Amino acid sequence: MRLEELVLANSGEDEFEEIFKLLIAKVWDERNAKPGRFHMQKTADETFRSITTLLREAADAWPGVLDSSPLPLLTPQHLEVCVQAMAPHTIATSGLEVMDNFFEFLVSRTAKGSKGQYFTPRHVVDFCVRMMKPGASDVVLDPACGSGGFLIHTLEHLRRKGAVADEDTSQYCATNLWGFDIDARAVRVAKALMILAGGDGSNILRLNSLLKPHAGDLFNGPSLAIEDVVRSRRRNHKGFDLIMTNPPFAGEVRENELLSQYALSKRHDRIERDVLFLERCVDLLRPGGRLAIVLPHNKFAVDSFQYVRDWLLKKVQPLAVVGLGRHTFLPHTHQKASILFGLKNQPGERAHDARTIFFAISERDGKNSKGQPIVRDGAPEDGSAWDRWDHDFNDILQGFEDYEQTLAVR
Repeated sequence: MRLEELVLANSGEDEFEEIFKLLIAKVWDERNAKPGRFHMQKTADETFRSITTLLREAADAWPGVLDSSPLPLLTPQHLEVCVQAMAPHTIATSGLEVMDNFFEFLVSRTAKGSKGQYFTPRHVVDFCVRMMKPGASDVVLDPACGSGGFLIHTLEHLRRKGAVADEDTSQYCATNLWGFDIDARAVRVAKALMILAGGDGSNILRLNSLLKPHAGDLFNGPSLAIEDVVRSRRRNHKGFDLIMTNPPFAGEVRENELLSQYALSKRHDRIERDVLFLERCVDLLRPGGRLAIVLPHNKFAVDSFQYVRDWLLKKVQPLAVVGLGRHTFLPHTHQKASILFGLKNQPGERAHDARTIFFAISERDGKNSKGQPIVRDGAPEDGSAWDRWDHDFNDILQGFEDYEQTLAVR
């Protein structure tokens, strides 16, 4: 990307941080009552001071979006070159998906993939949202929110349906949408995208979602859990109505203090992180709450994880399992994954029969073997990934709805 090349040239600074600052300064200027400060001034030093002022204002207005040192680290001359390249373009109205894709590109360059963390393709996010049909009263959580895709698409879904008016967007986000992630940069990107979507990023926070209340941090003493944060802002919170998430695929947890809090880790001295996320999500749901979670395919098929599936059937009524194509997470990984959709059991409800689950496999995942989008013939140039990419999630969604109707008349 041209902007990345400009920032990298002769700077030696972190390209993510410096590009991110420039983007935030540009958006803040465009959204300000008196825009027009993001441009070349008479001298490089004046340009530097102008951008610095924009960043300070943005940091005050949007807490948590910029890091603790929000001032640009580029030299005035280098910054001026970048500002000259960006100034003619309008960012705030360029479309949320454009910015989302740009942030995904930036963050993916900072080795998220080495941690098994991959941005969920937006047509997959959209599919999960359409399957779960969030309502305006639902309290929605993503405990591994990354760039906030599930939360932002929930907001877009409700606005598209007319369930949340534009003027109510900020209040809805501050009350009903919750996102947590341990990756500091991803949280800042999620906050920025939520603000670009017209929402409120105050409920997108950095913490270790696997920590349970009163468990404390394994190394630094007491630490907040998701429940602690939510109950400080929502009285009588008894669980989330809907959780949609794609937790990290890679990595094992070996800390005994953490493993001892989980039923699925009994008789194990180490366990894969995504298994703990599955149990954590079930715990965080209220009885009757809905779950959509992306998991590696081995959790659904390999014999060594039969104990996970047995536990799940005691806690959750699985509604559907949808297998994703092998190209879905390219170019980041060939990891094959599936999505589990389910309802948390009511207290005392019996285990469910796996034969009553809707199963489907996506045969067109919208990408080629290089991870590049495959665009539908005649697709709109400015449409979303859902509208433009050649996928079969519409067919699977329709099949699931037909299946539900069949069950209703039995």
